[in-house]
Amino acid sequence: MRSTRVLLMVFAAAGTLSVLAAAVSADHAVAQCALVASAALIGYVLLAGPAAPRVRPALAAGIALLALPTAMELWRGSAAPATRQSLIPIYTPLGGSAAPTGRTALPSILDQWRQALDQERLASVGLLLGVLCLAVAVLALPARQRPKTTVLAGVVAVLLLLIVGADVWSRVDGEPLLGLLGTAWPALLATLAAAGVLALSASRADRVALVPLGALLVAVSAAVAFHDLTRRWVAWWTFSNPDDGVLLSAGVAVSLANVVDVPAALLAAVTLTGPALLAVGTLRASRAADPT
Repeated sequence: MRSTRVLLMVFAAAGTLSVLAAAVSADHAVAQCALVASAALIGYVLLAGPAAPRVRPALAAGIALLALPTAMELWRGSAAPATRQSLIPIYTPLGGSAAPTGRTALPSILDQWRQALDQERLASVGLLLGVLCLAVAVLALPARQRPKTTVLAGVVAVLLLLIVGADVWSRVDGEPLLGLLGTAWPALLATLAAAGVLALSASRADRVALVPLGALLVAVSAAVAFHDLTRRWVAWWTFSNPDDGVLLSAGVAVSLANVVDVPAALLAAVTLTGPALLAVGTLRASRAADPT
């Protein structure tokens, strides 16, 4: 059996385990299996058949950088404050003009939360660089005349950006927009770059169209990362700047409705499948003898 097939089988097995672990909220196992899958995919890219110049190193670097947030999450382990995703603000009205505002009610949690946001922003820089490397690989492919699919890919990319913009606008309600962008700018640029790759991918793909499909999943993953980072920043800002006349305390959001976390499993599947489809499709397209 060829080594490339073995590596693809390892990727599929580790990816499946990562998705199953995400479904049962086993975060440590999710990160471990995802890193194994990414390593197998990088090995496949390096050992696959001939490819156009710049395609192979750009793909390998892009996949490695896309795995950086997962590696950082695994490195943080249990030290990362779990409250950054589960805490919700609870407002208790207080009477009297001298009532405390709750601005210093949770200093320790707020400091840890801010540090977690800074670490996520650093991980988003890796996401941005990874998407840019994938863009280099896609742009290295020969151009093909496929106007219909090119227009369709451009429309989907614009729709994705409109959804992201609407989501951000709905969250900016009294919170400073510049503060939000100051934290989430790497994830925002990664989303914009991924949308650009999606718009250009259809004119570079072969007839199988794995490249635009993979680019779409990568763009969705980047948009979700930006959405999560903005959501967490808004929650942090709400804790840090409560209204006057209220005491702000922390509550933990707990849901027992679903034993299986379907959204987390879907996100894990999209995050792994996108780079894989884009890598396989890009290598196929670069080896295609007929550029039409």
